[in-house]
Amino acid sequence: MKLLNVFLILFVAITATAQNPGSTASNGMFHTHTGRVLDEGMLQFKTNMNFYSKLGEFLDVSLQADDYTAANWWLVASNLSAAYGFYNHFDFTASLRLYQDTHYENEFNSPGDLFLSLKAGSFQFGRRKFNTSFTTSFRIPLGEQHNYPFAEYASGALEYGFFGALSYYTDPYLPERSTNFHFNIGWWNHNELGEVLYTFNDATELKAKKNSSYLHLALASVIPAGEFEVRFELSGALATSKPDSFVYSSEEWVLLTPSVRYKPLDWLSIDLGIDLRMAPSDGRQWTSGVPDVSSKLDLPKNYPSWKVQMGLNFNIPVGGKSFKTLEEIESEDFNRRVEFYKLIQDEREKSSEIEDELKDLKREREAADKEIEELKKMLDEE
Repeated sequence: MKLLNVFLILFVAITATAQNPGSTASNGMFHTHTGRVLDEGMLQFKTNMNFYSKLGEFLDVSLQADDYTAANWWLVASNLSAAYGFYNHFDFTASLRLYQDTHYENEFNSPGDLFLSLKAGSFQFGRRKFNTSFTTSFRIPLGEQHNYPFAEYASGALEYGFFGALSYYTDPYLPERSTNFHFNIGWWNHNELGEVLYTFNDATELKAKKNSSYLHLALASVIPAGEFEVRFELSGALATSKPDSFVYSSEEWVLLTPSVRYKPLDWLSIDLGIDLRMAPSDGRQWTSGVPDVSSKLDLPKNYPSWKVQMGLNFNIPVGGKSFKTLEEIESEDFNRRVEFYKLIQDEREKSSEIEDELKDLKREREAADKEIEELKKMLDEE
């Protein structure tokens, strides 16, 4: 019965077409990188869908047609990502935007842009509780449409960015089964100088006058509870170089993303979460000079106030590696702990030997001091 439920969930999620943010695969969450990379020989597939919908009522009754009073707007995006741990401390991710609502003539924009990421990580310190990673990502503009409303800014140029991650795991031997925390900092360059970002009536072109860039920050926590994980992400972006005013989604933003991961099988996990926009205020929204649907309909100006996130994750060992049972993992963990405590005991014994040597030296020094005092007394008597 349990297996049947898994396949039903798989069917629903796959037929919904799914999306994963291309740059956060490789043990990542919806918006947050982790300090760990995939094990060598591990192949990971991720699918994800995010969507927003709103009944946009007309702000001015005189603008609406006689036969309807509202417009139901949808924003749907979907990606497919594949990540592979190809060498110790390194993995590579390729992610293709399968579908993106653009609200242009080519509404589906399918297929869309390609994301490529190279990640170096799993560098440990602090008794293996801390892990660090560094990611270099590129967005290759394969989609027909760019600079569309309600979604993250896509410039149509070759975009690139760099991200650093620091993770803390309360149990370094079973990191995914222990509470863990993550911090990200990164920088993204839209690299759009000279790109045509909007065209009026197939005649007037608006070209980017500069390259825009953003500083990205994220904090996240993961709390395991058996087959489930409860996750919280706080992510945002600050402009280091503001985009041109005719860029849709030209703003700074902050998102709170609570989510739950269900892990029914060793090779499968299912994600469900929601993005809640905590910012910006109107002062952080800079778009002007292009058609604004929010001036007529009760819709957001740029980023929506919420967005549902759904995803599937598949881990497939290749290159001769196989999945380990829970008993094997616990046995290996026990052996690692024994080795670790043996190392600590050896260090303690060495410390004890050093302390004994210091005590001997102290006794010898005290004896030497007594002999010197006796010699002084003898000299004084003579």
